[in-house]
Amino acid sequence: MLTNPAREAPYTTDTLYAGLQLVQPRETAPAHRHTAFACRFIIEGRGGFTAVHGQRVPMRPRDVIVTPTWNWHDHGKKGAEEEGGDDQPVIWLDGLDLPNFMHFPVHFVEHYASSRYPAEDKDESPIVFSWEKMSAKLNASSGKWVSVPYLKADGREIGRVIGASAERLDASSESPVVRETASSVYHVIEGSGHSKIGESTISWKQGDTFCIPAWHQYQHFSNEGVKVYLYRFDDKPMLNALGFYRAEGDDIEKFVSD
Repeated sequence: MLTNPAREAPYTTDTLYAGLQLVQPRETAPAHRHTAFACRFIIEGRGGFTAVHGQRVPMRPRDVIVTPTWNWHDHGKKGAEEEGGDDQPVIWLDGLDLPNFMHFPVHFVEHYASSRYPAEDKDESPIVFSWEKMSAKLNASSGKWVSVPYLKADGREIGRVIGASAERLDASSESPVVRETASSVYHVIEGSGHSKIGESTISWKQGDTFCIPAWHQYQHFSNEGVKVYLYRFDDKPMLNALGFYRAEGDDIEKFVSD
């Protein structure tokens, strides 16, 4: 668990939980389901898979896979003796909305009778957002900095509470200065640089994970000669639904409430 040192689990931010999960070859994370929504960024490994709602899909590096609320799911990793497997683990970054259930006592967890839920192999699924497609969108966009959201086929966010996006920063570039009520977790897919977050500056490189607390001004900078790709998940869908999202400089006064 990536727990905020000023808080206790499950807080990475006030509303988001982040953690790293590692599954060894021939190992299974037993089937279960929970109220919490999960999005998973696959960091490394071959032969990993997850089965959600009867669909077993491969975990490919840099893909994002979501687990909708209250869906049976399990995870596993093929060994070297199986096609597509090897003797190395698969590792991913979990993003869940768990902290919100500390305020609303409506979170349920149920374990399945067997370690694996019955599932069919699927090479593609609506729950998988491939890095191949996302990187193509990022690289086709103009500008030294670009952000592209992960969206469902119908254009909606990946979740009602959590949203996700990917960013590209060309070498020696910077992102816009942002101050917003959303909190976010970033993972460095590729490259190196630093971020100014409030009064602090943190350096990062490929494989690092860091968070942006709500209403902290932030800006990202890439190092010289290094293109950067970042993955982000945040709580903007929830805040927008509640009418709580605000970004500094974008305030619009309304006399009549929506």
